[in-house]
Amino acid sequence: MGSQTSGVDGSSEGGRLSTIQLPSTLVLYAVPLLQAVRRAGYRGKVNAEPALADGTWVLKVSYDGEEPPDVPERWHGHRVLLEARKPPDG
Repeated sequence: MGSQTSGVDGSSEGGRLSTIQLPSTLVLYAVPLLQAVRRAGYRGKVNAEPALADGTWVLKVSYDGEEPPDVPERWHGHRVLLEARKPPDG
């Protein structure tokens, strides 16, 4: 009830979910993105999560240590932001 579909077929059956408006769905896109980064040989700690940037949902990839070399700017139509994780104070 209340699912957001593309409206192409006028029904919820077979309609496509709008991942632009559902940040929790972006988590599903993060899994193959992280797998691709690791397959490319990156051995550092890397994480991805949905984030708001300039009013739109993006995939934010954060890493410890060296920057992953093969993170694309876009992943399945979604912008990817690369961010170094700050070490904890202490």
